[in-house]
Amino acid sequence: MHYVLLYDVADDYVTRRAPFRGAHLQQVQAAHRRGEIVLAGALADPAAEQINGAMLVFRDAAAAERFASTDPYVTHGAVRSWKIRHWNTVLGDGAVPPTVGDSATGAEVPGRPEPNEYAAYASAYVDLVEGGDILRAFTVQRADVLESLRPLSEETAGSAYAPGKWTVKQVLGHITDTERIFTYRALCLARGETAPLPGFEQDDYIEAANFNACALAALLEEFRAVRESTLALYWNLPAEAWHRRGTVNDYSATVRGLAFTSAGHERHHLKILRERYLG
Repeated sequence: MHYVLLYDVADDYVTRRAPFRGAHLQQVQAAHRRGEIVLAGALADPAAEQINGAMLVFRDAAAAERFASTDPYVTHGAVRSWKIRHWNTVLGDGAVPPTVGDSATGAEVPGRPEPNEYAAYASAYVDLVEGGDILRAFTVQRADVLESLRPLSEETAGSAYAPGKWTVKQVLGHITDTERIFTYRALCLARGETAPLPGFEQDDYIEAANFNACALAALLEEFRAVRESTLALYWNLPAEAWHRRGTVNDYSATVRGLAFTSAGHERHHLKILRERYLG
């Protein structure tokens, strides 16, 4: 899903915008670097049309509103009004998969896993995933993570709520690393791998990664890219692959069990971040 910011421009738009064009473009470029803007541009001959002279596509509504409220075109009268429209994206980056049973997509939705399809410890994670459509869950959760964490300042994102606890950046990096690992495990099982797959020590990964040295925007973009890769794999799995089983970290799991564990793991950590940092 995306959010479209529409500008209705003033009658003398071309004249009014000229002194502020550089500052406006810098603001657009900065928002794009932060991963907030997907596309931005002016419609043909906005001075003649006047209505909807420009359109900017954002990943979340809050970022769109912040942009419009500080855009020099708005504050100096080149834009006489603006509005934000929710856009249900059906194709491309940010698309929400159709509901279960839509045969037009060709995607197979596996349903929820049984308890014997994932590790015993993971039941608390799996319970946090809503419904049985894991493709939709991964897509909706992606937007939720990005919209929830983007407003945080670098100071807040690099802080821990108590001594010895992970910072927001470390938690986000851990979510991304864990998803990479679980998606790799799912790939192996889906392709018929019979060799046992190893576990990993999360604290060692956190220490080696130095996530606190990274910008929050960079970590969010990394998470988004990894989630896109996860969806690409699962979107193309044949129906029978979801139920293939193997040994992971000394327990038996299926592909769909690993997928639900990964999605629930993200839900678990975002819940903690909301409680501790997002009010």
